[in-house]
Parts: sequence; C-alpha cells; structure tokens
Amino acid sequence: MSIMNHADDRSQDDRVLRFFGRHLVALCVTFRRKSRIDERPIFRAYAGTLIYIAGRNFFLTAGHILSELRDALEDDRVEVLNAVLGDTFGPTPKSKIPIPFALKREDMFFIDDAGEGLDFGVIMLNSYYVGLLAANGSVALAEENWIHQHKIRFDGYLMLGLPAEYTSDRVNADGEGTVSATLISVTRLEKLPEGMAETRYPRFLGQLGVNFPLQSVRGMSGGPILGFNFEEPVRYWIVALQSTWLRDRLLVFACPLPTLASLMTRWARAG
Repeated sequence: MSIMNHADDRSQDDRVLRFFGRHLVALCVTFRRKSRIDERPIFRAYAGTLIYIAGRNFFLTAGHILSELRDALEDDRVEVLNAVLGDTFGPTPKSKIPIPFALKREDMFFIDDAGEGLDFGVIMLNSYYVGLLAANGSVALAEENWIHQHKIRFDGYLMLGLPAEYTSDRVNADGEGTVSATLISVTRLEKLPEGMAETRYPRFLGQLGVNFPLQSVRGMSGGPILGFNFEEPVRYWIVALQSTWLRDRLLVFACPLPTLASLMTRWARAG
C-alpha cells in the first residue's frame, strides 16, 4: 500500500509544513468487514509522533486511537489487511514508500481516561523501524524537549495532524490511500470555561478561531501541538498531544507532553 500526499512543494506554506512534518508519523491501516468482502477496503490514517523514553523508541499517539485499533484487531468480524508507518511528511524524505508495519504482532500500551485527563498510548519500535524512520528524517522527542518547558514563555501554538477530510475513506483500485497533513493555529486558554470539570492531570486547552480552515478537526487526534517562543532566535517545542474537541465551542483538548512523558518514564523505571 502506498500513501499519496497532497502537499505542493512549491509553496512557502508547504515548506513550513514539511519542516515541522519531521515530527509527524502516520500509522495507516487498511481493513474490511468480513461480511463485505466485495467492497474496497477501509483506510484509516492515525496521527502520531516518535518519542524516546528510558532507552527505547516508541510511536506515540492518542490512547483512544490505540483502543480503537485493539478492538478492531480482536473483532472476529473485522479483518486487518495491512498497516504501514507513513514518514514522508518531512522536508527531505529519502523514500516516499511507507514502511510495512507488523501491527498484529506489536504490543500496545494506552490509557484513555477522561476523568484523569489522560489520553495517550505507545507502541514500542524495534531497531529496524527506528533505523528506517531516522533515515527518512523523522525525529524522536527526547527528555530535553519536555524537561524544562515549565520555565518557558510560549507566545503561540500550532496543531499538526491529519484531518479526516483530507484522508480517503477507502483505498482506490490500486490499493492506495490518500492522506495529507496540515497546521492549524490555536490559542491556549489558561482557565477552564465555566461549568467545565477539572481533571486530575490538567490538560492543554486551546481555542480555535471562528474562521479556522477545516470543517472539523476530526482525524487530528494523536498529532503534536507545537509551542513557540518568538524571541530571537525563535524556538519551538512539542508541548502536547491532541486528544478531543468540543465542536460547538471550538475548544480543543490535549495531553501535555511533560505529563505523559513523566508518567511513561516513571512506569518504565518501575517495570
């Protein structure tokens, strides 16, 4: 299975998108319902990024995504045909062919608990996948990305992900699925709106503009949120992982990277 990207290499916006695209990896899965084998297979592209914790590399995405995938893998009515890691969103990919991924054999860990404010999950990657992803320019998050974020003044934020409206629902006659990345500006809110319950672990809360360029942010879950400090030299950090949104209020919720990385580090050392 191959993935086609809608990007236009000639545009300034695309050069910016591709620069940050090195932090984006798509877990693309093709499956079908066994009762409908005459239909073209269903295609899904799940946004994620790479993270390095306690000497190991992981694919990191939203917990509810891995929960959905686990349910599909365990459902006798569903046949998962194949999976690939799409790592061609960066500026200089050496290969435009996605990496075949043995999803059925990989162990998943995830948590999706609204009351706790946690929604993230990981799949550990062996050295074969790590080498191929690195060769194509994908960059894993490491401790220096999150350990000092509490000291930084952030001046702006961008959401990076794979909107469902830019992703095909099914593969075409050649077995190809179409997926395209985008960046969306979001304003961080420091206080919860009235009537909204606190969570045990505070979430990143963002406000989308009324004219934001999508019909929906469905499909953006699992993608990173970038935070910027505009003092020269301009710097950025991955600050959170997208989780969910309230359509009627244009609010987005995300799991802060320092929170999830600290928990992962603690669990890795304990286990």
